[in-house]
Amino acid sequence: MSRRSRTEYFPQEPGTPLPLHAEVMRKVRFEEVDPLTIVWHGRYPSYFEDGREAFGEKYGLTYMDMYHAKFMAPLAKMHIDYLEPLAFPERFRIITSLHWTEGARLNFSYTIENQDGKICARGYTVQVLTTLTRDVLLIRPQFLEDFFRAWKENRL
Repeated sequence: MSRRSRTEYFPQEPGTPLPLHAEVMRKVRFEEVDPLTIVWHGRYPSYFEDGREAFGEKYGLTYMDMYHAKFMAPLAKMHIDYLEPLAFPERFRIITSLHWTEGARLNFSYTIENQDGKICARGYTVQVLTTLTRDVLLIRPQFLEDFFRAWKENRL
């Protein structure tokens, strides 16, 4: 395993809750590959999005849940480490983890594993919180505050 594949994007702080995880399985589609049948690097952000959607469905933190609570969480930062290529028509797993933060943001990390369990890509995103009119929030809205409290109390 390479050094890059072991990197912790959001180190666990003592006394904070462990990350929450969700997984989703996908299959590489023909439209996602280049002429060599390898997934084009620009497709990985959409795989991260698939992981975020699965996470939201599992924990009640979907984009529509946020919208109804009158806030959004647009991306502020994204990073991807490409380690092994995925190819057509390979099946793969996206593991999405939300990491604890005291800030008004969402720190997600992602691991993409091929059908043999080999890590093909890892990365992270940071999402800031805004109002529906895109004003940046400096504190978490009540909906997220309740979510984080439930997380801290092991009720998720």
